[in-house]
Amino acid sequence: MATLIDSAEFTSNEIYEIQATDVVEGAASGASFGGIGLSNQPHQQLANRTAFLKQRQDTNITNIGVLLNFIASQVGSLQPEGYLKIPIMDINRGQVSGIVQWGLATTSVSGSGFLVVTAALPITFPNVALFGIGTAAGALNASHIPVQVNVAALSVSSIVFHVAGQPNISSLPYGITGIYFLAIGF
Repeated sequence: MATLIDSAEFTSNEIYEIQATDVVEGAASGASFGGIGLSNQPHQQLANRTAFLKQRQDTNITNIGVLLNFIASQVGSLQPEGYLKIPIMDINRGQVSGIVQWGLATTSVSGSGFLVVTAALPITFPNVALFGIGTAAGALNASHIPVQVNVAALSVSSIVFHVAGQPNISSLPYGITGIYFLAIGF
């Protein structure tokens, strides 16, 4: 039995309407509508539309799967010590997961009188791009407290700052009672 071969195309308002005066004409050499015949033409047009819509539906299902995977890969913890992990396409590194972490830092005093500010990150950073500490009154910088990073203590799961001239948290300016951190990496 012969079948009509569909091609994925959509042509609006062009399904042939068989008229009462039309003679039944099947496929044959020299038949109308490119040899498929007058009676097969509407079936061919509908088969083409169906193939077109099926092709679009398959594309949509694939794209929806990609979007669902993207949404599932965005994870985080919205806690006082939390993080947000978002996949991004970095123009230099390609596909990476951008990570933003925040929380309260702990403080202690070193033997040399430095205030040691330690930030234990909620999750481990593969790579740290930017790290800062601050207070409710503003970031700890040269205008507040000189900050120097103790590079030897720098790791991907915690970061240690030695703050010169501040022996303990109670002597920080503006009545600060805590220090927070914000870290961005990938």
